[in-house]
Amino acid sequence: MEVERLPRGLIVDLITPLEDKGGIDSEGLDTLLRKVLPYADGILLAGPQMGEGRGLDMKSKIDLLEKAATFIEGKAPIFFWMSGDSPEGTTQTVARLEDLLESSSYRGMFFWLDSPLFYHSNRGLYDHYRDLTMNTRYPFVLYNDPQLIKARKRPLKRTNVRTKILKDLSAIGKIQGLVFRGSLTRANNYQKAVNTRPDFRIYDGEEAGFLEHPSVSGVLSIGANVAPRVWSTVTRASLGMLKEDREKPDYLTQIWDMGKLLKDMMHIYSRSPVGIVKKALFDLNIIASPACTPVTEPVYEKNNLLAEFISKHHID
Repeated sequence: MEVERLPRGLIVDLITPLEDKGGIDSEGLDTLLRKVLPYADGILLAGPQMGEGRGLDMKSKIDLLEKAATFIEGKAPIFFWMSGDSPEGTTQTVARLEDLLESSSYRGMFFWLDSPLFYHSNRGLYDHYRDLTMNTRYPFVLYNDPQLIKARKRPLKRTNVRTKILKDLSAIGKIQGLVFRGSLTRANNYQKAVNTRPDFRIYDGEEAGFLEHPSVSGVLSIGANVAPRVWSTVTRASLGMLKEDREKPDYLTQIWDMGKLLKDMMHIYSRSPVGIVKKALFDLNIIASPACTPVTEPVYEKNNLLAEFISKHHID
């Protein structure tokens, strides 16, 4: 099978719409995907942050993937966070979800998003991925997030993939890229480590970092759940993908204004992204409930400043 290549651009870190009783809100998921798909270069499902992947059981993950894949139908690449609490649990998750994709004959682009230090140390990581990639059909994107590793019950000594280890891992063809959260210095070191792989993508995992120092690959976006068009425009402008629009009057001013709008919006949801974004989507009648999994701290505010901000500025 030919290895699929990662897209450039806006990867939406999709929230997982839930019913009050905990099941997947199918109608809300369809409505949200209908909103973001025209602007997304990729959709992340069950992500460790917005997708609350740590709080979803296997049944919910299967249900989420089945429903989302049916709606997306190859319109955008799907990324799915599959990391478990152990190497064995992670392998089992991959096997169960790949069986689902195989049985449904899914033909769209699909990538596993994996946080290796969530369940495995740097030691022996190359051997782990050599075996894992040999037994799976789909390519991988690594997810480096020190804060996620620190949130484990038993944090590892190292919270970042070592640069030397990343260089070794980049020799494995099925490992196609990296979502990075951390310092600019480490990001530059990582970029140098994979310089023999011109096809290797490194996405910004933090919106603020992308707006200040955009990568050449794209961004994993929280705010695209509520403002996909604006995030798409700013992302594409930052990556030089709007060449024809550069000739339009006030082009730079418009992009600058959009960037400021996104920063103002980020300030509103930064203290509790999942709860605040879900409450806004609920208030805007996109999902049926602001329900979250137990890994998310509830938001009890009656008035949602994010929904008010979106309505005031006519954001879509």
